[in-house]
Amino acid sequence: MKKKLFILLLSGFLSQNIYADDFEVYLTATKIDHGNTLPGETKTPIRPLRGILSNHELTFNLIFDDLIPVELIDEEDNIVYTTWLMPGETTLTLPSSFTGLFTLRLTIGAFYFLGDIVL
Repeated sequence: MKKKLFILLLSGFLSQNIYADDFEVYLTATKIDHGNTLPGETKTPIRPLRGILSNHELTFNLIFDDLIPVELIDEEDNIVYTTWLMPGETTLTLPSSFTGLFTLRLTIGAFYFLGDIVL
């Protein structure tokens, strides 16, 4: 029984296609306007976005339907880079000249999706 469980866990781990230089990135949702919730508006938490960071490429687990503004923010809260994810894109390429700790912010509808990344 233990051997079957070990094989099952090992096969699941190997099938994730995450390599040694890849890092999982989670961007959590924050509502832009913290005013009152409108009638009919959902109050359930928004699922975080998940991506895989490899070198300076971040590949997300979903395809975006809209134009998504993306901002890279340094440790002093300065926006140091701005770009857009086009509809249908899943991969964001960041300039290789950036190194260190940054906050990545995507604006999707009425929410910011924020997460720390190390480049």
